[in-house]
Amino acid sequence: MNQEIRVALVGGSEALRKSRRELLATASNLKVIHDSDGFGLSPEALTEINFEVAVIELRLENQSALDYIKAAFVAANIRNLSFGRVLIAAQFSDKQLRLEAIRAGAVDCVFIDEGIKATIDKINLCADELSDFGIRELLLTMEKPGISGTDFQALSLALDTLDEKEAKILHGFCELKTDAQIASAIHVPKLKVRQTIAKVQKLLAINTRSQLLLKMFEAGALAL
Repeated sequence: MNQEIRVALVGGSEALRKSRRELLATASNLKVIHDSDGFGLSPEALTEINFEVAVIELRLENQSALDYIKAAFVAANIRNLSFGRVLIAAQFSDKQLRLEAIRAGAVDCVFIDEGIKATIDKINLCADELSDFGIRELLLTMEKPGISGTDFQALSLALDTLDEKEAKILHGFCELKTDAQIASAIHVPKLKVRQTIAKVQKLLAINTRSQLLLKMFEAGALAL
């Protein structure tokens, strides 16, 4: 039996959320533990809900879900808290929206036009608290960006504190290797890999591994 995943539904009409609840109920391992239109639910309050995956409608009552989750990360960081993974929900598949959602702190987006199976599959992938599958898929379709010397220098300065093994771990991460593959290649425990990636996120003031991969790609440091 698959691991039970606690799901929060935020935003959208009652009819839409009812339909989504019914569809998610077809997956025995998904349990909806919060369901609201989002009105009156502050970003701070979101961080206090004991969910593993939140599906948040792009258009909330009075703001974009992207701004909303950015504010949730700020609130969590101030209180030294962590919370579950976020998927942004929208009507139609949109690559640019997926990138904007990841940049804001979401793992990925789910789209009504892709069907419920795609939504259930992504929720299940988000069971991993270190989920970064969305950006790994998108990076393979993106053109390599240019970067200014100033931006590259700023990134280099931030990473100068890494020791040799940590630098190798980051390099493996930028090659889109898994934590297990990096640990095996460098002969370190998988925990060391995860601690190093978390250290780099902190150095760059980044909340998620997905944001880190996107940042490294935009800096021209991703080996694709």
